[in-house]
Amino acid sequence: MTSSSPVTARRPSRRLKLAALVVLALLCLVWMAFAVVHRLTHVSVQDARIMASQVTVSSRLDGWVTDFTITEGDQLKKGDTVARLYSEPEQRRLDSLQAEVATQQAKLDYERTRLELGQRQFQGGLTITGQELDSAKAAEQAARSRLTSAREDYKRTEALYKKGSISKQRRDQDYYAYQTARAEYQRAKQEVAVSQSQADNAHVGFLNGVQVPLPPPEVMRSRIKVAENELARARADLEEEQVRMRDLRVPSPIGGVVNKTLVDQGEYVSAGQPLLMMHDPDDLWVEANIKETDIGDLHPGQPVAITVDAYPDAHFAGQVRIVGRAATSQFALLPDPNPSGNFTKITQRIPVRIALTEGPMDRIGPGMMVEVDIDIRGK
Repeated sequence: MTSSSPVTARRPSRRLKLAALVVLALLCLVWMAFAVVHRLTHVSVQDARIMASQVTVSSRLDGWVTDFTITEGDQLKKGDTVARLYSEPEQRRLDSLQAEVATQQAKLDYERTRLELGQRQFQGGLTITGQELDSAKAAEQAARSRLTSAREDYKRTEALYKKGSISKQRRDQDYYAYQTARAEYQRAKQEVAVSQSQADNAHVGFLNGVQVPLPPPEVMRSRIKVAENELARARADLEEEQVRMRDLRVPSPIGGVVNKTLVDQGEYVSAGQPLLMMHDPDDLWVEANIKETDIGDLHPGQPVAITVDAYPDAHFAGQVRIVGRAATSQFALLPDPNPSGNFTKITQRIPVRIALTEGPMDRIGPGMMVEVDIDIRGK
């Protein structure tokens, strides 16, 4: 009895070990099965990164940075002031150009007023000379009528005198009256010619042979055109300086977060020199470099499980948006031309962009490492 009890006690222990080994083997098989199934239905990458559109903010002009208080991590809205450059000389020139525009505007208003007065003066001169010409023509017509009457009277008295019907004295009176009428008619004709000349001269700014105070309207219209051109030039110079003044204030091109500042207040910057780098936190995505042997299983719209290394317990999800068409090796700074002829085939990587659709987006930023697990069963 005593000799059989140790054997009986060892048998359950062996059975338990055997059962444990069987269970462990089954678990390994199940795990291997799940791993195989997951490998067949998913494409996984462990070296993916969160990406964003990095915007570099620069100044369009040279100058001293007089206002720059932004630090890394600051939130900026679109249009917020990033920096201001020294602007005192430009402000003085702006004031001078504004005064020049006001001066040219006053000159233009003055010329327009002169034109209005000149038109009235011109029209008045034409009216006066026209009336004088009409009066001279009427006097000429009256003198012609008197001449005709005097000539007929003289012819009649001359005939009667030859017959002895009237005296020589009466004949002489009609003769002198006829000669007077002829002289008056000639004088009237000359007055018409003079009035016509004055009317013609009035069209070019002369009235009664004297230059009128204001030039003709045609001349003043030309002066107005010159004044308008000078005002347009002054306004163009002013607008150019206003643009320069606006460019001395560097605005934020987007709303976002400052990643890195590249200058300090008081530095002198050149045109195009970067001041800071920033990104839009609402425009993040994941970029994964997928093996070219797996790229054929991917297409836009496939769901992606994302694990952020910084927050392994947080849940993130996304979708495949863009599948690249060129290997990342094509963009290397030092490509390998392989001049020796020796060739080792290496599996290339194709960039794939994944849109973030779920998760605490405010906790992540560009450059963070993530792992992606793309479900390809929906192909």
